[in-house]
Amino acid sequence: MSNSNVFNHSYRNLHIPIDAPLELKPSPGKGWGAFATRPITQGTIVLKETPLFIIHKPHEAITEQDLWTAFQALPPRDKQLFLCIRDNPSTPFASMTGMFAENSFALTRPFGHGLFPLHSRINHSCLPNCKLPDPAEGTTTPGDGAITCFATKDIAYGEEITFCYNTDFECRTRDDRYRELRFACNCKACTLGTPFQLLSDMRRTLIRGLQYLTTGTDLDGQKDSSQTPLIVDPDLKKDAETMSIPLSNRLVYSLLSMALVEQEGLMDEFTVRRMNPAILLLASRFRDKQNAEIAGAAMGREMWTEKFGVAVEMFGRGDVGFEEMLSELGIAIG
Repeated sequence: MSNSNVFNHSYRNLHIPIDAPLELKPSPGKGWGAFATRPITQGTIVLKETPLFIIHKPHEAITEQDLWTAFQALPPRDKQLFLCIRDNPSTPFASMTGMFAENSFALTRPFGHGLFPLHSRINHSCLPNCKLPDPAEGTTTPGDGAITCFATKDIAYGEEITFCYNTDFECRTRDDRYRELRFACNCKACTLGTPFQLLSDMRRTLIRGLQYLTTGTDLDGQKDSSQTPLIVDPDLKKDAETMSIPLSNRLVYSLLSMALVEQEGLMDEFTVRRMNPAILLLASRFRDKQNAEIAGAAMGREMWTEKFGVAVEMFGRGDVGFEEMLSELGIAIG
């Protein structure tokens, strides 16, 4: 792209909130992207944006007519913005639904999908420095459908701002992620054949397996029935699916999963908000005095790797607490 085309690109006309620490400009190999205009501290709001419009339907049910109707209702300035997004690629989108699919985000309150011109310019990374947290991670969506992007790491001036496009990528290998994205990510975890990428695939596979052991289901919420099961030990797999894994082992698996997320560089306050309540509940259920002491000592450590290192001492130790909890919930064991 020539300098004159960059200078005159219609994205220059996108209105960026005055308090948003970012600018839009070309990102090598990625089209356009968002870059920090000043240092951004972890936990800071990077961008809050209200959608251009919302289609109150599931993604697969949205039609060209739905989008045409929404477009016609826009004021003139927003119509120009819509056309700017539609015609952005070197080869314009073949359909309005294709454009909308690439530039919209799912909403829960109100239900539907919203078109977000600015957030759509933020590129993907499997090792992101920002996040769009969901309600399960301690945030709420306002009634106007606005979404907010937070920094999950300190971001330097001039650094590209990125977030992960899929919520379960922490459990997927590079090849799995590539199939989902339909484009090649060039982050550190995707640089094929490097020591970090190979270790990253191992970590993410282990996280997926550990989640299966603690929930009894795979990422789709279903039991694994593939020819190459995630949990190769049939007895262990059955124990996971029938919630028969001992409480001590469940706590160790949970803490190991969090330690792997931490080592992968994906730990953030929103993940902690989502996962910590269940882990604290597990740690509080022990009736055996020694188990309770170990669990308490583990949860008192600061880093998740340290928590796991303490808790592993109880691996394989029995405790009646978990059975009592299941009985209270009306769940039979075995």
